[in-house]
Amino acid sequence: MEKIIKVDLKEKSYNIVIKENILSSCSKYIKELKIGKKILIVTQDKVPSVWIQKVKQSLFEAGFKVFVLVLKSGEEQKDLSSLLKIVNFAIKNKFERSDSFCAVGGGVVSDLTGFAASIYYRGINFICIPTTLLGMVDAAIGGKTSINIKEGKNLLGTFYQPKIVIMDPRVLSTLSKREFLVGMGEVIKYALLEHTAKTKFPKSGFFKFLKTKKNQILKLNTKALFQIIDYSAFVKAQVVSKDEKESNLRAILNLGHTFAHGIEQAFDYKKYTHGEAVSIGMCLASKLSYRQNLISEKEVTSIISLISDYGLPTRLERPFNLNKIIKSMLLDKKNKDGKFRFILPVDKIGKVKIVSGIEIKEIKPLFLN
Repeated sequence: MEKIIKVDLKEKSYNIVIKENILSSCSKYIKELKIGKKILIVTQDKVPSVWIQKVKQSLFEAGFKVFVLVLKSGEEQKDLSSLLKIVNFAIKNKFERSDSFCAVGGGVVSDLTGFAASIYYRGINFICIPTTLLGMVDAAIGGKTSINIKEGKNLLGTFYQPKIVIMDPRVLSTLSKREFLVGMGEVIKYALLEHTAKTKFPKSGFFKFLKTKKNQILKLNTKALFQIIDYSAFVKAQVVSKDEKESNLRAILNLGHTFAHGIEQAFDYKKYTHGEAVSIGMCLASKLSYRQNLISEKEVTSIISLISDYGLPTRLERPFNLNKIIKSMLLDKKNKDGKFRFILPVDKIGKVKIVSGIEIKEIKPLFLN
């Protein structure tokens, strides 16, 4: 089965191609882009070499001159030092503007490589081949690129769209359970956005699908995986097509993320993965929404139960430094006039809205209950 989803951004439009075993034939799709002959594959040391070799061999057989740069794994590697490694490698090997950077890996490597592509010669071709669920449903789509600095997560970055995104659900078989669940945090997020994004999942809705198909999804059932990747990528593609640079609708994709970024930063990206932090963030956003009289207690319970059913955390383990978390949260780009601006569930599951003017005193009790 092959599925092609278009991200419609006029002259910056591109396709997301989802197909089993596509890595061995990825050059077929890349050749159609009519790009230069040099391609730099940027990856990380925990990405299984089998996937890198399949991409490399396919490109080599198609006549591309292929280079591979392997960086260390981990969120802490999404920094200025790694960015300069990519740029310096490209300079040393005389990459030109018509050539390409290709990210093969998870969200860290796609954010980092995309940012490098956006600033090298003021913009070189960028190709994304995600090998994690998080990459497939979130990081690889939409052109948000960034690095972290000590003051906060994703504080340096650009909007820079890839030329193509290529996904093979089979690569998820090599993920650890924890790595797989990193992506499920983002998948559950799409269930909470369904009505606002106006992307109705067939039949009874995506939230119910995730509840009823939990066992198949966690057992990496091929059909169930294809469905969650397809739908999640479709939702993000539709939202990005309507609002590329997050001036309005695209902000809904940040549900749970203001809390999550604060948590990740406060724990130096070591205790919680991004998906775990987003899961806790969605639970906190739901509790805040209830305190703001925007949803019922029943909805809050349903959201927290689904997250818990997938083995994701719903609250922070003690001890934690709440002031440090709040300080990091205040750096969030969505905030205005020193007050928080959150994406919160409203009315019913699947609907959200932007709520501004939330003060620190309203946030602190959420962490302590």
